Amino acid sequence: MMKDWKKIIVLAVVLVVFIGAFVFLSNIKDTQNSDQTDTDSEERLLNIDREEIKSITLKHGQEELVFNKEEVEVESEVTDEEGNTKTVTQKKEIWTNSDFRVDESKINNIALSAEITTITRTIDEDPQNLAAYGLDDPIVVSILMKDGSSHYIEIGGQTPTQDSYYARRSGDRTVYTISKYRGEIFSYGKFDIMSKNLYEKDEVTAEDITALTFTRNGEKIFASAYDTSSSKWYINWPLEVEVDVMEFPKFIEWLSGVNVAEYIEKNPSDLSEYGLDKPSYVFDFVLDGKEYSIKLGSKNEDDTRYYAQLNDEPTVFAVSSSSLNFVDSPLIDLISRFIFIPNIADVEKLVIEMDGRVDTLLINANNEDKSKEEFFFNGRKMETDKEVSLFRGYYQGAIGIIADRLDFEAKPEGKAEIRLTYTMKEAKPDKVVVVELIPTNDGYGYYLVKNGEYFGFVMGKRQLDKDHGINTLYKKLIDGLAESSSE
Repeated sequence: MMKDWKKIIVLAVVLVVFIGAFVFLSNIKDTQNSDQTDTDSEERLLNIDREEIKSITLKHGQEELVFNKEEVEVESEVTDEEGNTKTVTQKKEIWTNSDFRVDESKINNIALSAEITTITRTIDEDPQNLAAYGLDDPIVVSILMKDGSSHYIEIGGQTPTQDSYYARRSGDRTVYTISKYRGEIFSYGKFDIMSKNLYEKDEVTAEDITALTFTRNGEKIFASAYDTSSSKWYINWPLEVEVDVMEFPKFIEWLSGVNVAEYIEKNPSDLSEYGLDKPSYVFDFVLDGKEYSIKLGSKNEDDTRYYAQLNDEPTVFAVSSSSLNFVDSPLIDLISRFIFIPNIADVEKLVIEMDGRVDTLLINANNEDKSKEEFFFNGRKMETDKEVSLFRGYYQGAIGIIADRLDFEAKPEGKAEIRLTYTMKEAKPDKVVVVELIPTNDGYGYYLVKNGEYFGFVMGKRQLDKDHGINTLYKKLIDGLAESSSE
């Protein structure tokens, strides 16, 4: 008998747990569903078809926002069954506002909510004190249909439990409640509806940007432009040089992908509150043929966003700081620091004068057919693969002369301590290019000069003796040739 009672108790406990789990999961499901759609079994606040809406007006106190549905022609590319792509023009309905670009998804949310929002409770059929429901000064959503009829919804405050909003509808004094989710959609303000896209062009790529000037803490750091003939970016101030292909593109990629994280304030009385009276960073650039300027001020309290402004527009917004770790990069990290780096196949002769010796490298490199290559070092032909490799290494040391410091104020004087004279197979644009290393006054290293022109490049003397430095690679070549001669 005792065993039977134990079985009954166990079964009862299991049943209670099952019922509790069922109720818990049902509540979760109901909560999720309430955030998505209202059920068809409840009475709808309005009886309209959102596809037939012509305009929506939102009134917040003295502010009135009007959104009109307009039909426009949109070009798009389609691919047929044979793989051929062509551009077609299609008609599309979009939401517009005369004062700002619209995030259409937000207006579509309002239109959808106007169609499907249902009444959750009837509160007061003859209200005497609208202020008790926040309906003495409500948010008004006015809807004009294509057939000329109109409707409106008044949104008041939240209920004491904060899970619903008080609301009224056109032609009805009764106060109802609607779901919090729908109430928040009807309560959208201007900043909620403004497009988060900064540019007039919706889909921007890095290729759309063709020029950039960057200023940091009031100091102009560089000016740059994209050269279509070479398909490369160049810094053109404070020196003329190719950009570094790893670091510089971070600027362009950020500009092409940045959008508004949050709108903060329109016409602020004090820009210094956002660090925008003296911006930390300014990007002046050309995108799709139009000039833009983005200013970044200070960060917010948790350092996750920068306050920003676009052009001369009075609205302050915020952008994410997570992808802006490149803005404090020194200029030298953004440029190609090689003084001259020709492909070996473009050079027919290189004369290296340093340490009291003169080395002559005759070059007949062929990238397409290695069997046709010939290399001579001081009149000696490189016969073995090892000798060719050592010869190429010495050449790499020569073209690997690279700046590690910038000094635009210096005026190099005196005799070059190292001279590299390149004779090119073709003049592009120069047939002969002379690179000279002139000692710096402080003993640090050398000013790098190309064809008599100083660009601001300085190289430390220690670079010559590093693993890939010209001195190290010269010694490897000499030792290797000596070893070959003794065999």
